[in-house]
Amino acid sequence: MSEKPTILSPLQRLLGEDFNPALLFIMIRKSFWWCLLILLLTTFAAFIYLRYTPPTYEVSAALIVKPINTAQALNIENNNNLFQGKNSNIDIEKDIQIMKSNMIIDRVIDSLQLQVSYYVAGNILDEELYKSSPFRIVAEVKDGSLYNQSINFKFISDKQFQISYLWNSREEVKKGEFGKKYSLPAFTFTALLNNSIFETENKASLYASYFFVINTRSSLYSQIRSALQVAPNDPTIGILMRNRKPQKATDIVNAVCEEFIRYDKEKKTESATLILNFIEAQVDSISNDLRNYEDQMTAFKLANGIAIGGMEEDLNTTLKDLKLQLNEQDLQYSTLEYYRKYFLRYQDSTKLLYGIIDPQYTSLNDYIKNLDDLQSKHQEMLLRLSPNNPEMINLDDQIADMKHNILESILNMEDKLHDKSNMLQQEVHKNLGQFSNVPAIQAEFLRLSRLSDLKEKYYLLLLDKKSAFSITKAGFVSDYTILRRADVPTVPVSPNTKLIKLLGIVTGLLSCFILIITRYLLHNKVLSVAEIMKYSDAGLLGVIPKYRQLMDISQLVVNKSPKSIISECFRSMRTNLDYISPSRNSQLMTVTSTVSGEGKTFIAVNMAGILAVGGKKVVLLDFDLRKPQIHKAFGIDNQKGISTLLIGKHQLDECIRHSEWENLDMITSGPLPPSPAEFILSKETEELLSNLKKRYDVIVVDTPPIGIVTDALELIKKADFPIYIVRADYSSRNFLNNINHLVNDYHITKLSVVLNDMGEGASIYSYNYGYGYGYGYGYGSGNAYHQYGSNYYTDEMVSQRGFFKRMLGFVKSFF
Repeated sequence: MSEKPTILSPLQRLLGEDFNPALLFIMIRKSFWWCLLILLLTTFAAFIYLRYTPPTYEVSAALIVKPINTAQALNIENNNNLFQGKNSNIDIEKDIQIMKSNMIIDRVIDSLQLQVSYYVAGNILDEELYKSSPFRIVAEVKDGSLYNQSINFKFISDKQFQISYLWNSREEVKKGEFGKKYSLPAFTFTALLNNSIFETENKASLYASYFFVINTRSSLYSQIRSALQVAPNDPTIGILMRNRKPQKATDIVNAVCEEFIRYDKEKKTESATLILNFIEAQVDSISNDLRNYEDQMTAFKLANGIAIGGMEEDLNTTLKDLKLQLNEQDLQYSTLEYYRKYFLRYQDSTKLLYGIIDPQYTSLNDYIKNLDDLQSKHQEMLLRLSPNNPEMINLDDQIADMKHNILESILNMEDKLHDKSNMLQQEVHKNLGQFSNVPAIQAEFLRLSRLSDLKEKYYLLLLDKKSAFSITKAGFVSDYTILRRADVPTVPVSPNTKLIKLLGIVTGLLSCFILIITRYLLHNKVLSVAEIMKYSDAGLLGVIPKYRQLMDISQLVVNKSPKSIISECFRSMRTNLDYISPSRNSQLMTVTSTVSGEGKTFIAVNMAGILAVGGKKVVLLDFDLRKPQIHKAFGIDNQKGISTLLIGKHQLDECIRHSEWENLDMITSGPLPPSPAEFILSKETEELLSNLKKRYDVIVVDTPPIGIVTDALELIKKADFPIYIVRADYSSRNFLNNINHLVNDYHITKLSVVLNDMGEGASIYSYNYGYGYGYGYGYGSGNAYHQYGSNYYTDEMVSQRGFFKRMLGFVKSFF
């Protein structure tokens, strides 16, 4: 006996040389309706997704760093060194964080009035009404639990409304009139009618279901920040936002740009504004003093009518000059003191300090510029390195040293101004001593005149400083300008209609492919004669096609349609028995299978019937004592049979039952005995078979499935015609190992196989391998089998079918 190949696993069959395209085609045919259903479901799911997924729109704007500022355009950039190298020090990363900060979003919320959101309720989805709500709510929340909660709103008329909401686990309802303020336990509100929108929609507004939500600041922060994307693209900054309401997204993006530019300008003018306020306060004070001195001098002249001599006038002029210098020193000292306090408070905002320090303080300006450069470098490196990195530590040390140098420089300049003021004070006292020789009236007049002139010059100096800082403030503009404003989009970016539809189809096809491949991989059933011939050591007795009529139990069918294909197949098997055991003394035939349900009893009953039709005197024995079926096939009782016969309760003649055919008798199994295996292996069984051989030409034994119990093994060994049933598309390929086990290990060399219940798929699979009813194993050729379309009608019945029925049968054969 030649060695048969090993039965491969499904994965080996798919990837190896044993890949079977015919089996794959069968799986495709079997999965056709499932695949069609899957495709319909995935396509339908895609359409449902598109129908009920709100579209999302994308808007974008761009800011650009201005190459020139107002002060430079006016050619006043040298004034106070306000703008030297300004654009080169812009920290874009820091500005991006400011754009997404709560501070800017706060301004956007207030400018666009986003605190309250309005919705119209739908059957499935709710739609936000941004700037299209027929009403508006001005609310002050008393109870924080009301935030982010839906408050229902209903129009009663164009004058009245009703709101309802849940508060403290109970429903609060309030009717009111538009324009009036109402105070409820949870909040105070005023409902305003949007006349233009209400008149446009009118009746629709009255019957629609609305609700509004009072948002918390934190929820708005998270909503806007999560949807807002700000990305640098030197020299521009791109601002992008996605939202279901295109107008809302457009307004928010434009508002972010405008509020950031406004904030940037406010921040730059902050220090100049503080100094201007200081100077204006000084101007007001000096102006009042100057007016008082002028009034005193006028009154003194009228009262005394004096004239000033040459010596006195020279002394007075000298004192005026000294006092003016002293006032200038005091102003410089006050300015430096302000610089020092400002630096101690805003050490990380050195750009603003750099912009307002007088140009005469060259070294201080250089220090501040170097500190600004170091801080910008620190921000840049912080994006790449951790704070504990040696480079970062070294840079921190440099920044600390530079801050120390700035403070030291300011303190040194303050000391120098203090020393110079002391020297001027000494000169003033020295000149005042020379006035002792001047008459008292003239000395008083000179004193008043001197103080008046000093106040006037100091006043003019302050006005000059005020003018300089006003120009400085006017020159401060934002480093950014809007390059491209956001426009309202008309085409949504998601969902992508074409992509979703394609994805639905592709998903369906992929699922179908997975289904087919999975069924192919998991399919381990015998489908064809080719597999039996390839993996089994037993010969093939014949093939039984699928019987189209529904049978609850195994029945005798060869007597119903003698010319049907199934009857011809049993005749072919009857003929092939001569090749298995040609001896005329061969009488015992056993029919077994691996498990129940493979058609063992059906084959046994119809083999007995076809042998009886051929003139043989046949007796059919039901030795499947655990699950008897013979009595059901012939519609008789099972009160007596093999079990009662072997224990001597009944005689042989009492147990033999006659069928409607003259040559066909049967003995049913009888009641279930306590130990079926002992009955089959008993000597009484041998005596029974011996007696029956004297009365009958052929004994057909329906044995128990040998894959479940081994009761029938001894009977099979003694059989002249041992038949093993394999059911197409039901029996596992591993069952063929049982056949090889019987042939090789138990030397049952006469064992032959019947392939039962061979259907359309199996027939195509068989035909592709070159097997059918031809090849010496059955009736006719493989092509003849296809001639009947596997419908198992008689020739007369086929000829009587109409054209449309034949076409329908042809189409069904593919599905």
